[in-house]
Amino acid sequence: MKKIKDILFSVLGVLLLLYGEAGLYAQDIHYSQYNATTQNLNPAQTGLFDGDWRFVGNFRTQWSAIPVPYKTFSLAGDTRLKTKLENDVPAVGMQINNDKSGDSKFTTTQVFLSGSYIKKLTSDSTNFVSVALQPGISTKAFNVNALTFDNQYDGDQYDPSIASGENFSKTRITYLDLGGGVAYLWRKNNRMKVNAGFSAFHLNRPKQSFFNNDEIKLDVKTVFTGIGQIPVSTKIDVLPSFMYQRQGKFNETLLGLFGKYYLAPVNGQEAAFSLGAFYRVKDAFILAANMDYRSFNVGISYDVNTSKLREATNRRGGFEISVIYIFKKLVPFVAKKRVCPIYM
Repeated sequence: MKKIKDILFSVLGVLLLLYGEAGLYAQDIHYSQYNATTQNLNPAQTGLFDGDWRFVGNFRTQWSAIPVPYKTFSLAGDTRLKTKLENDVPAVGMQINNDKSGDSKFTTTQVFLSGSYIKKLTSDSTNFVSVALQPGISTKAFNVNALTFDNQYDGDQYDPSIASGENFSKTRITYLDLGGGVAYLWRKNNRMKVNAGFSAFHLNRPKQSFFNNDEIKLDVKTVFTGIGQIPVSTKIDVLPSFMYQRQGKFNETLLGLFGKYYLAPVNGQEAAFSLGAFYRVKDAFILAANMDYRSFNVGISYDVNTSKLREATNRRGGFEISVIYIFKKLVPFVAKKRVCPIYM
């Protein structure tokens, strides 16, 4: 137990140290349904679910009222590994992100591998901690031919044959990207649990310049999250949640509350409908709904812009959809003592 505590505090110390070193400014992709993109939220969530395999897909389109809306697409999968360990279990996962925005079709493509180590803290299988690292490769590129510049106007009209006068050293950069995180899970049963975590991304602060300027680096991003589930009646649960993330001088706070209503089971499997809302502080009000059916969870949400940008966007924010599929082997067994489904 002492050894795992030493590891946890060492990892947390490194993350906080690197967080404090952040200086220049940049922002990452983000989803309103942050709990539905687990490895993007915190790599320590890798393997921290009830099942054998989890597959996740996310899609977001933002600011449809402007000429070129932002579009983000993600795919992920994770699983726990079989070992002879009694109280610990390693897990692995992969996350792929693609984001495209603006007239230049500025594209960010990311491929991450996540490796987590999940530790059972108590004998009754109610408390777990997970520590993870997430190395990956990121590529950013843009199409300069899709842009127009002042020099290309001859006084009366735009003439694409006129030289733009702009010189880019490169239109594509590729770099190593490193993240990590810690998560804690308290789980009394399927309907009463708390999951909280801290994660940090871009720990190596990769260079971001298209002009070979070594001073321009990607800021470390830190994320704090928490979600709970509490039953209030035989068929209704409430799910409060929050997320705070910071990157350079930018920060984002999201507060959410869902109500979950349990329907009649389908072939012995849980079915439920959830309805709720998030508030992104000083930016947007988000309506969201989820459906649990058999092994699927499908969520949709829509952002209503409340910031000063609402005049340009006609209050239109972002539409988002998420799909989670969990594959679980139905292996009959007789439990001699209480066992969390994570270790079934």
